[in-house]
Amino acid sequence: MRYLPLAVFAGLSLLWGSEWLLTASLPTQPRLHALAIEYGIAAACLLPWAIRRRFRQCRMRSAAGVVIAGIGILCIPQILIFVASRTLSPTVSLLALALVPVFLAISGQLSISLAVCGFAGVVFLANRSLNISAIQLPWLPLPLAAAAVLAWSLIAAEKQSDVMSLAEALFLQCAAAASLLYIVSPLLEHETITWSAMAATGFILQAVLPVVCGYLLFYWLLGNRGAGPTSLLQWTQPLIVSGESAVLMQPRLLWSDVAGAILIVTAITLAFSNRDIDGGVFFEITRT
Repeated sequence: MRYLPLAVFAGLSLLWGSEWLLTASLPTQPRLHALAIEYGIAAACLLPWAIRRRFRQCRMRSAAGVVIAGIGILCIPQILIFVASRTLSPTVSLLALALVPVFLAISGQLSISLAVCGFAGVVFLANRSLNISAIQLPWLPLPLAAAAVLAWSLIAAEKQSDVMSLAEALFLQCAAAASLLYIVSPLLEHETITWSAMAATGFILQAVLPVVCGYLLFYWLLGNRGAGPTSLLQWTQPLIVSGESAVLMQPRLLWSDVAGAILIVTAITLAFSNRDIDGGVFFEITRT
């Protein structure tokens, strides 16, 4: 049990970091509309499990806290990143989200030196594709706001005092996020979903694997290790993508790639070897 959180962290890093392989093999879809569909399918998958427990006994206050935290994790950052993506490159957004552990370090969830070490690793990994011009600078607050919202939502999630099972919580969050994205998508996107057997299969796989399985593991890890260590997933995803790209595409490795990987692995190892970190309780594991 001592190494279980680290094993869950590693598995979740691999699951979310490898998501680009699945996305690259599927038809390109409007991002926000696709997320709304995936969250809706995930909510449908979780509904029987939530009802089987004690969903009807869920208090309004508990549900509101869960929904607010969930929208801050599942929805608002994605909307802000989408708006910024019209002008900023994905690398800039990646670096902004890599600041989430830094924000949590400032709030006392992690050590500052550890957060700086890991963030520097992401900067080294993204060095070869980082490019920003003066005309793009006014758009930087959007990805930075996404990182700030995500950091705040993780802290809020950890500090939830009302107990709720994982299935109930994720069901409420997915249902709320899907509803909000269905409203926002027509306002920001001017494309329609391209339906096909491949597209439908992709939506189901994305909903079941990264959303249902991924976020159940995510919230379990959040409840056991706290917001600080859990936020380090923002560093492992670019690390996994870089590693898989190096294996599949075999680009020439730069010294910055090696340095970045070493810094990220070192920071994560130090974070999970710190036995003084006690994660707050967000959701209890589903019980009878």
